[in-house]
Amino acid sequence: MSSWKMKLPILLCMLSLPVGCHYLEATVGTLKTTLKHAMHINNTQFSILLSSVTLVNTVLPLVAGFFVDDITSLGSIRATSLVSLIILIGSLLVSIGGTINSYPCMMTGQIIYGLGGGMIVTMQEGILSRWFRDKQLTIIIGVMLGLARLTKWVAKMVAYPIVNSTGSHAWPLYVATIFCASGVAMNFIYWLVMWRNGCATIYGKEIIQFQGTYRNQFGNEKQDQQGEKRTESNMTTNSTGTRYQPKRLSFKWTFSLLFYIPSTYWMIPLIQLVMSSVLSSFDDVATEYVEFRYNTTSIMAGYQSSLTQVVPIIGAPLLGILVHKYGYRLYSLLFGALLLTISMVLLAYTWVTPAVGMIIFSFALALGPVSVLSSASLLLPHELAGTGMGLHKCANNIGTTIVSVIVGYVQDLTYHDGNPHDDVSDLQEEYDGVMIFYMSLAVCSILAAILFLIIDRKKLSGWLQANRVERQRRLGLVETKEEEEKTKYFDGDKEATQALHEEKMSALKMIGSRLRAKKAYTYVLLYSFWLIMSWVIFFTFALMPVYQSYM
Repeated sequence: MSSWKMKLPILLCMLSLPVGCHYLEATVGTLKTTLKHAMHINNTQFSILLSSVTLVNTVLPLVAGFFVDDITSLGSIRATSLVSLIILIGSLLVSIGGTINSYPCMMTGQIIYGLGGGMIVTMQEGILSRWFRDKQLTIIIGVMLGLARLTKWVAKMVAYPIVNSTGSHAWPLYVATIFCASGVAMNFIYWLVMWRNGCATIYGKEIIQFQGTYRNQFGNEKQDQQGEKRTESNMTTNSTGTRYQPKRLSFKWTFSLLFYIPSTYWMIPLIQLVMSSVLSSFDDVATEYVEFRYNTTSIMAGYQSSLTQVVPIIGAPLLGILVHKYGYRLYSLLFGALLLTISMVLLAYTWVTPAVGMIIFSFALALGPVSVLSSASLLLPHELAGTGMGLHKCANNIGTTIVSVIVGYVQDLTYHDGNPHDDVSDLQEEYDGVMIFYMSLAVCSILAAILFLIIDRKKLSGWLQANRVERQRRLGLVETKEEEEKTKYFDGDKEATQALHEEKMSALKMIGSRLRAKKAYTYVLLYSFWLIMSWVIFFTFALMPVYQSYM
């Protein structure tokens, strides 16, 4: 079931699913100036338009993770099919809104498309994490990010040339809708592959779930719940006739599992809040920023801002290969945070060609996501792969929602002094406050990366820094302890069996495959606080017409 003959088509399908989402997201951000003028809206209103996508995804990716992890409910096949259709409907409404210059229609489309956009990416990451966690995950994540950045680079490059050639700013949006439709087609191919290989029924209900070879604290009871029978190889009989089975917990997804997630994992949402939100938000406004500050044309600004996507196209897959072999995920993350800060300083306080700052930003855009995504999948048991990806994606959207709304508001506050004779200088200074905000968050991301490094070294003995050889050694240690536990059990040595069981559980912790022994509410409460704050901030600015005075 896990041969490359099956893995390869699943990989290609999963890589293709969110292409339309990435294309549409980049296109809307690139057309910011044109859409604002066409719909007669200000920066705050446009930021609300962008944030309407991320707002709904402050919760939904966790639901998507649940669907990936629990095949007894909707399951990944039917869930991805439903979500792909929602994305197509939403993108079509966005295109229609762009055609008739209707802000309400476009907002409705953004919300509907947003309902599926964040979920499809989470499902993609969760499914790939399950299928490739054992050996190739970091490489696959690099390829996934590289394709996403390639899609956004193309979208940014061709957006204004399409507008100029067609005479309509709606056509780039319709191109995005076509890509969303192709995602629906690829999803049905995924359905067919799973059905033909006996992993699902013709109706899309998954029968079995690939789990790989990573050991963890959950055991065969889960398979019983899914309808599989134990074979004799699953159990062994000792001299007294007692059946032996390693001490493992049965797995069933419940909300209470969130309270058992180890503290190390919760660094991932923190990084998403302070670093990934800057990467996402600045990427949305980069074209207008270059156009305003450097007083250039929209086409040239689109070309230069597209440089933010260049390095991840090739760099992310290469980085995935290097990290897979040599480790040092958190050093990569820290270096990415440093580069992010440097790029913000260059773009805000120097007149060096923006291409330099954009390319440095592009390096940060490769280093950060590869490090974070590959780390997230190594900090939880494989049964919670989808949940882990959902939590980090929700955190990304929480941060992006907050940052994007604040950016639009600060931008409107900065501009305009009312003097029509210095409009050019006013536009050049419009993003001054915004860039200070970005730089503050970039510095916080450096501190968060350092804290993550310390926690990993203290609690997991550098698991996220481990190279391939060290990872395999730790995995082998778990297998060895499990075999020794079985041997001592057969010998009737209860004390030695218990001691080896504890050693095995400790070894499981060192490979990120063990949950907490007791509930911890602090991390979930902090996470919930920022979730609520994102909704409060969004509706505070979306529903207060007083901000119209800043136009």
